[in-house]
Amino acid sequence: MPDLIIFGRQPVSEALLAGSPLKKIFIAHGSSGPNVAELLKAAEARHIPLQTRPRQELDRMTKTDKHQGVVALMPGVDYVDCETILEKARRDERGHKPAVMLLDSVEDPRNLGAILRVAEGAGLHGVVITKRRCAEVTAAAIKTSAGAAFHLPIAQVTNLSTTIELLKKQGLWIVGLEAEAKESIYAMDGALPLAVVMGSEGRGLHRLVREKCDFLYRIPMAGKLESLNVATAAAVVCFEMVRQRLKSGK
Repeated sequence: MPDLIIFGRQPVSEALLAGSPLKKIFIAHGSSGPNVAELLKAAEARHIPLQTRPRQELDRMTKTDKHQGVVALMPGVDYVDCETILEKARRDERGHKPAVMLLDSVEDPRNLGAILRVAEGAGLHGVVITKRRCAEVTAAAIKTSAGAAFHLPIAQVTNLSTTIELLKKQGLWIVGLEAEAKESIYAMDGALPLAVVMGSEGRGLHRLVREKCDFLYRIPMAGKLESLNVATAAAVVCFEMVRQRLKSGK
């Protein structure tokens, strides 16, 4: 996979703070200021190569002049297959049952990055995205994931319905999050081997995906809003699963 380019003083600084595996940082000639000095110090502490370049070269590299004189290269994330995720689940040293998240047309890379951060923090074994109608793991997604994208297996599949059938054959139960579902997520058995499906930001789950779910649950809303942002909803369901698994020891 080709290298990803991130730019801007704050994004590159955040990538350094998150421990993202930056390969090289380019600084435009004449760039200065306290934030640049701190960035350089952090890069040197991690032994990341630094090079100065004419500002016009950074313009060409980023295809914009809004890079603030700071550009970094980082490796792209290598996608895996679903079997790699399942193998990780089989080798879980905690003894936890498989826990996977499937994304049905989540199109905003920042939402994808936030979901990756949630999934890694909750100890899920992997995330599955689709090749069409879904955000890819771009620099924006990696930045939002705070480095989680480099610690969590991510599979990219052609057909989510086919993947659901595969996971079912491997013993996983399929849980879909749906605002109109009759039952609350607090009725979910989070200790089961689970694949949780999150729908798109605007349309929710596709009909075929919804029909393949074994269970549909909703997040109960006590205020005037009818639903949560998809990344926030992912956090709610993931850590309900964590709570149940810690309680049951599974």
